[in-house]
Amino acid sequence: MASLEISNLRIAIRGKTIVDGLSFKVLAGQRLCLLGASGSGKSMTASAVLGRLPSNAVATGSIRINGHEVLGVPAPKRPENARVAMIFQDSAVALNPLVRLVDQMVVPLRRHRGLDATDARAAALELAEAVGLPDPSTLITAYPSELSGGQRQRVCIALALACNTRLMVADEPTTALDVVTQAKVLKVLNKFTAGEKSPALLFITHDFAVASELCTDAVVLRDGRIVEEGLLRDVLANPRDPYSRNLIRAARAATIAPYLQEFSASTEAVDSNAVVSGTNAEPAFFDIDRVSRSYQMPRQHRFAKRVERVALGQTSLKIDAGERVGIVGVSGSGKTTLLRLMLALESSDTGSVRCAGSEVEPGPLKELRWYRRRVQYVPQDPAGSLDPRMTVKDLVAEPLIRLNVDVDRKQAVREALESVGLGPEYLDRRASELSGGQAQRVALARAIATRPDFLLADEPVSGLDLPMREQVIELLRSIAEERGTGLLIVSHDLSMVASLCHRTVVMHDGAVIEDRATLALLANPQHPRTRELVGAIPVLPAPENPGAADGPTLATLAN
Repeated sequence: MASLEISNLRIAIRGKTIVDGLSFKVLAGQRLCLLGASGSGKSMTASAVLGRLPSNAVATGSIRINGHEVLGVPAPKRPENARVAMIFQDSAVALNPLVRLVDQMVVPLRRHRGLDATDARAAALELAEAVGLPDPSTLITAYPSELSGGQRQRVCIALALACNTRLMVADEPTTALDVVTQAKVLKVLNKFTAGEKSPALLFITHDFAVASELCTDAVVLRDGRIVEEGLLRDVLANPRDPYSRNLIRAARAATIAPYLQEFSASTEAVDSNAVVSGTNAEPAFFDIDRVSRSYQMPRQHRFAKRVERVALGQTSLKIDAGERVGIVGVSGSGKTTLLRLMLALESSDTGSVRCAGSEVEPGPLKELRWYRRRVQYVPQDPAGSLDPRMTVKDLVAEPLIRLNVDVDRKQAVREALESVGLGPEYLDRRASELSGGQAQRVALARAIATRPDFLLADEPVSGLDLPMREQVIELLRSIAEERGTGLLIVSHDLSMVASLCHRTVVMHDGAVIEDRATLALLANPQHPRTRELVGAIPVLPAPENPGAADGPTLATLAN
């Protein structure tokens, strides 16, 4: 019997068809990935399977879980053996921030496994150990905010396993994770799904490379319809639909294999191990001198002593005007803390940050106006940084007004939007009406409207599907080349850094462990943590026809 059988599923919202005649099966003991770009209908299909469709959605067809028809049946009213466990994309939202993890894990264990309170707590500890949480007996007594993103995601997997279902749905569970943590989460999913006594897995993603690490079968969606299905290795080796070929090409470009293939043959890359740091004759644009930052952690109980956590050890860095630098590392390595100090959002405990010879300290806008005009920020989550009630023209004009930039504002707004590929038809749209890719373009336009000397970007493509990721990377490259704007990219994605940056700084535990030319670092990583980062990036099998899915070349980086 199939764990999940979907037949002729159609979903419409306000007359717009989201899913159009979808039919596929997930057999017991199978891991099937549902692939497609944003808007292809993946998450809406998952919502229908979970019984979580929006109230204004009209759904027809059939969804059978272990033989039970469940379409239109809310999750609480479904039979016990037609339940589904879910792993969400955002673990911070999936977990209750006010309840300790062990208490959250006990609930499904008591409800779905019939355990008493004592046995449920023991089973929660066993699950925490099984999914690879470090020091599980301590961590499960913590609150979600005290764990890293990867640790929270492993807790979510443990919660899904606690439900004791025959089907598990994972919707982009690794999108927000660094590649090392992603590899660990995929390993846990691989261990606990598709076995004789383990649930089948419906894995939803836009990334063929991630899917290839876990799944055996694939269904590719476009505009709510299936354009390709079959064994994943067959789809990768011989994609029939141009849409699938484009997704595979974008996934291959998002690995470092194309770069390594060419960089490894480069004598310059292998032999050049020197540290790169502000080598121009002119003074560095950014001169970061022995900055550090520590934070006081919450007390474990009322009378406990406060403990300080070092987020950033004493760090020094020089970056020249117009330089393109990537800062990479796993979550918690100190990347974002360093970025916040460079953005003058908080003060360092020691040392100083200087821009063009002047010290930068947090303060009122009036005092920092000169700095905000020269240095702008591209956020990771544009939806959180753009006021949903404001129009695009007002959003892009806001920094011009607040920074008293003496320009023709209407013209400056139009030029900024044109630079990111948005026409005048977007001027009167509100931020809430934009897709994720469009919102990221508006965030870019807003950042370049003042014509800054430097852009600081924090994971600017982590939430985008692969085709949109490529477009934003190309926009950043064209802005840097045409305007001479310097770039500092903070990311865990070495392939994106390789495509944009000539120099890469690797951080770990609040310290810089490597600072070298990108070619040298990729071809011959020196530090074990750098090698771990490089090795954790998913790799797609080489195409049968190399010309059909070419990735970026050495010339791309050199430009």
